[in-house]
Amino acid sequence: MHILIIGGGISGLACAYRLRQLGASFLLLEQGNDVGGLMRSTRRDGLLLESGPQSFLLTEAIGQMVQELGIGDQLLRADAKAPRYVVIGGVLRKAPLSPPAMISSSFLGASTKLRMLVDLLGKSTPPKNDESVAEFVRRKFGQDMLQRLVGPFVSGVYAGDPEKLSLRSAAPGVYGWEAEYGSVLRGAMKSHRKDGKPPASLCSFRDGVATLPRRMAESLGGAVSTATTVESIVRHKANGSSNFEIHLQSRGRADLARADAVILATPPDVTARILGEVSPRYRGLLGSIGFAAIAVVSRVYLRSSVGMPLDGFGFLVPRGENIRVLGTIWNSSLFPGRAPEGQVLLTSFIGGATDPEILGYNDQAIESAVSTDLNKLLHISGEPLGGQLQRWTHALPQYNIGHGEILAATQTELAHTPGLFLAGNYFYGPSVGSCVDTAFRAAEEAHRFVAAMA
Repeated sequence: MHILIIGGGISGLACAYRLRQLGASFLLLEQGNDVGGLMRSTRRDGLLLESGPQSFLLTEAIGQMVQELGIGDQLLRADAKAPRYVVIGGVLRKAPLSPPAMISSSFLGASTKLRMLVDLLGKSTPPKNDESVAEFVRRKFGQDMLQRLVGPFVSGVYAGDPEKLSLRSAAPGVYGWEAEYGSVLRGAMKSHRKDGKPPASLCSFRDGVATLPRRMAESLGGAVSTATTVESIVRHKANGSSNFEIHLQSRGRADLARADAVILATPPDVTARILGEVSPRYRGLLGSIGFAAIAVVSRVYLRSSVGMPLDGFGFLVPRGENIRVLGTIWNSSLFPGRAPEGQVLLTSFIGGATDPEILGYNDQAIESAVSTDLNKLLHISGEPLGGQLQRWTHALPQYNIGHGEILAATQTELAHTPGLFLAGNYFYGPSVGSCVDTAFRAAEEAHRFVAAMA
């Protein structure tokens, strides 16, 4: 074949989808029995349970796919004005999400607001060295902003440690605002005016987020092969060109495939193993990217047993609140059809880079820790009626200090390996939209490479 895609998560599927649009010849291999990666939705006992991402932002690329796949009528949009909460002193407080709201709210102290004003009217230059998110926030706005606002959102997006996450890699837009405008707030306002686009909607489908990868796989038909494990790749060079020999196991037997180009849309540690015979540099570079482990715990309660109105997206928890849950999504408040009438569905995330030990607990202990926190914060008086627990040892890549250098060195190595392309959530963000955009670019590059060989 011309192009082989390895990995059937959203990144691999998006690569295949774009190649189909371009009219390329390709095959996608997935190790598991189903595609979609962490995007898994299950209906059980009147509940719609999400094992990974609970929703996604409707980017331009995803919006176009939704229409092309004929699932636009199944799309659900959350209320963009629904509040988010942060736990402060054991109490849920509405988080201000814009500079004017931060200034007018009592959520942040006077000294933080003064530093925001200094940023708006003054000018600063980012340091030459890679700076952690925590170092940046303390330098610009102080510890109060880090503890109450930025830290919890870092936990929500990356399950990461702000003391280790690289600002340039995890929040390149914020870094760019200070570098270009000398002010984060001025940069944010000017960028918003320059873009002119409304913010992307937070969405799901009637039958959950897995609707998207399922329908993508259906549209690809026989170009998707599951239960196939790639053991290694060998690159052959002859007559000024090269191709790839792929050694794999398919349903219990050894097999061999050849391709002009290969796209790996697998986690970086898996990619590093597969590419060990192509170049040992990949093993050292990609193998050094860390991941946060997370347990996703869904609980359903009688609405009457919850002493809070649950009028919003959910809440995030600063580290230091003596609460182990990183955050909780109020699924049944966001989208209809998530729980039977008179019940509420809540999905909590626990673990991450700041609490990896809890993933060593048994299921009962993890569920007990979540229930203890929810009972305390949401004033829940009754026992959960049901739910599920899903462990992910490789939930989210950590864009830690030095991540940019790892990617730059990887790109240099790729330049020495014509025909090899990478996609995944460790490049330009872990969101579904970022994965799709990265995959589309990889697919287009692979298509141009193969077309040039013709």
